[in-house]
Amino acid sequence: MRTSASPQVPPPRARPRSESGGIPPQLPRRRHTLRRPKPTSRAGSAVRALTGALATGSLLLALALVVVQLWATSRGQQGPGPTAVIAHLVVALVALALQAIADRRRDLPGGLAVLGVFAVVFGSLWYWWWA
Repeated sequence: MRTSASPQVPPPRARPRSESGGIPPQLPRRRHTLRRPKPTSRAGSAVRALTGALATGSLLLALALVVVQLWATSRGQQGPGPTAVIAHLVVALVALALQAIADRRRDLPGGLAVLGVFAVVFGSLWYWWWA
């Protein structure tokens, strides 16, 4: 019968500890770490929620136009046309990209992105549906 004693290996530590063995020291913040967004007012959150709904609605409208165009083409009809369909898809993608910026930034670029979502969505609706 053979007994071998395996050496005890201490588990690796996730963070370095301070000299006193208490709380680990504050690690330096890396350049690309995720940061929590700054707290905002209820009005700012409501405006971002509204622009998010507008961006999502423009995407749903663009997808509906794609379906209508495919349906009309299969029936031998003209449909809304490829120009309108492609323009709505581009508007939806731009609005969603601006909304992503608005959701992540709470400074001037975030505010400009919110205004950009309003401008792109309402400009598209005015040009393609009301003008």
